[in-house]
Amino acid sequence: MLDASGLIEKHRSNGVLVDANLLVLYLVGKVNKNRIPTFKRTQQYTARHFELLAGLIGHFGRAITTPHILSQVSDLSALPGKELKAIRHCLKAEVEMMEERYDESRMVVKDAAFEPLGLADAAIVALCRRPLLVLTADLALYLALQRRGADAINFTDYLSSYWR
Repeated sequence: MLDASGLIEKHRSNGVLVDANLLVLYLVGKVNKNRIPTFKRTQQYTARHFELLAGLIGHFGRAITTPHILSQVSDLSALPGKELKAIRHCLKAEVEMMEERYDESRMVVKDAAFEPLGLADAAIVALCRRPLLVLTADLALYLALQRRGADAINFTDYLSSYWR
């Protein structure tokens, strides 16, 4: 199994799929880094975490996503007040640059990952039949990907190794 830097190099030209929670952090940070510790969906992170995430995403030629992830991100990133328009504008700009991949939901729900993980994460697991790197902070998703032999980086572990 490759470490994070090996996985990054292996998939640099293929792109990276960023899970919903990290994509919310990325968008909130792009709109207003000072909101990260006060917004309920990102309060476990800091502006420095956002900078590391943005740098990591920037190493890849493209970002990959699914309709399920984008739906979650749209719902979870609803900043209050004037920032809502800003974050929706930022999401729009990011989506226009992403490559969207998916399997039909009726196929995803047949996968064994659906019951424990839900639709969005099971869709990510199902996509990993093809060579793909997933960046996640969701331990259950990360472990499911590992069990399938898929390439994944646990952002929490990445942060821990960064500060060693």
